[in-house]
Amino acid sequence: MDRTGQFELQTKQALENIKIALASENATFHDVIKLNIYMVDGCDPAVGLKAFKETVGELENHPLITVLKVAGLANPLCLIEIDAIAVVEES
Repeated sequence: MDRTGQFELQTKQALENIKIALASENATFHDVIKLNIYMVDGCDPAVGLKAFKETVGELENHPLITVLKVAGLANPLCLIEIDAIAVVEES
C-alpha cells in the first residue's frame, strides 16, 4: 500500500479508536470540543478530511481542530496521531 493509502487507513483507525474511548464514557464525537492532529510532512490533509467524514460523518458543531505537520512521530511507521478532548455531563 502506498503512503496515501496508509495515511487514510491510519487516520480512520485513529478515529475508530477515539470512538471506542468516547463510547466507554457514554460519549460520541458530538461531545468532542477539541482535536489535536499531528501528521507527518508529505501527508495530504484532504485525505485526512475525507477519512474523517467517512468515519465520523457530518457534525452539526465541529470541534476546534489544530493540525500540526511534524517531521516524524515516535513510531516511524505512524503517519498520524490524534488526541481528543470531550466534555460529558456527569450522570
